[in-house]
Amino acid sequence: MRDQCDSTPADSVLPDQTGQSVSIFVGFNHPLLRLKRALDWDQLRDVMVKHWRAAGKNVGSGPGQCWPVGLYLPLLVLMSVKSLSSRQMEEYISENVVARLFLGLEDQLLPHIRDHSNIARAQAALGLLGWEEVNHLVVREAVRLGFGQAQILSSDTTVQEPQIGYPNEPAILRGVAKRCLRALRRICDTTRHAVATANERAVELLKSVKEYHLFAKTKQQKQTLLKEMVWQGVELMVGVEQVLQQEGERKQKAKHSAMERLTRMVEVTAVLIPQIAQWVETGVVARGKLLHAGITQARAIVKNKAGKKVEFGLKWLVNRIKGGYVFGKVVHPHSDEKKMPVEGLKNYREVFGEKAVPDLIVYDRGGSCSLTVNQLSKEGIKKIGIMPAGKATWLVAEEDQKEVKSQRGKTEGSIGTLKSKKYSFNHSRERSNEAVKAAGQRAMVSMNLGNLMRDIVGKEVQAAG
Repeated sequence: MRDQCDSTPADSVLPDQTGQSVSIFVGFNHPLLRLKRALDWDQLRDVMVKHWRAAGKNVGSGPGQCWPVGLYLPLLVLMSVKSLSSRQMEEYISENVVARLFLGLEDQLLPHIRDHSNIARAQAALGLLGWEEVNHLVVREAVRLGFGQAQILSSDTTVQEPQIGYPNEPAILRGVAKRCLRALRRICDTTRHAVATANERAVELLKSVKEYHLFAKTKQQKQTLLKEMVWQGVELMVGVEQVLQQEGERKQKAKHSAMERLTRMVEVTAVLIPQIAQWVETGVVARGKLLHAGITQARAIVKNKAGKKVEFGLKWLVNRIKGGYVFGKVVHPHSDEKKMPVEGLKNYREVFGEKAVPDLIVYDRGGSCSLTVNQLSKEGIKKIGIMPAGKATWLVAEEDQKEVKSQRGKTEGSIGTLKSKKYSFNHSRERSNEAVKAAGQRAMVSMNLGNLMRDIVGKEVQAAG
């Protein structure tokens, strides 16, 4: 039985409350328990511990209370399988008997294990690289068990759209002002005058944004207010820079975090203000326009889809092996589509090894380029299933063309599934570049673990039948 320290005290569940223990039978053929037996927990533990240690967690090598690796390791896996948020996971593990068996807590009497804030911190501590490495482990495990076939690689690009408002200039300036206000509140009164001045300027900017949205009706009024907001933004950054100069480096964690946020806002506005000024003067949107004060890598990406010509977010290259298992990475928002098949091969080798070579590479006609084909041939690709552009001829035989078309359709389907509400690849609520990218990797982990559990159950049912 685990130590009771795995429980976070909760007002709703107190040890002195009267209640009744309930016993219930759970068969070992339950899908979650089958998945638990199939996973390589030693490798998962090594990956998570490495990234938790890099995030500053005490995983057993320092004084004080240790990070509960044995609890958070299966908890995050289960959370990914069920595609739950931290609040949903808190409720799920306190009520579901199979979940407690999965976590090894079947003998613990207290139903409350960890509150949502602790679960969220454990999830965030893995970071982008941690979730990416976990996903690679799951994909390799699927191939080892025979459910994924690494001989066929199909790739395509898509846009991860975070949950942000329409990126007009006043809304972006509002985001800058709000972030500055939150940071200024966390700084002590040793520089009261500088902090108060910056705080007043942020409030003035927010009032102007509100006036722009509510009361500016004509184009002339909007232009006048926007020019005023640009100057207010400049004055706010002057005040913020004064705070930074007077405060210096802070040793306290909370205040140091506030200073870092203010520094980031200064860097953001150094790019944003000239872009807005160009829009006011010329009416032409600047190249590489910033869309969000926190997610600075988000861009407007032209897709020309039916009813949706532009998508706002991060551009991803999503790779799928036969069997439905996916992995991917963020690429430059204006990256050349013709180079994506080669980038897909590089990402493939990050998962399966530097010398790994698939038998067939699949991509749409956007990757049709003689330079790309030559490069893939030099890398040892036997079958290059890039769909030809225009009247060009296929590079593979007729029987392979059917497989290419089939894999292209399945790749589109996998991307569509990844973007569904269940996995939250799109419309995540994270508000920083790294957090949004990590949310994308978590979505892939969730989808791959779900596919792995499906395949394990299907194989055992087929063997039993």
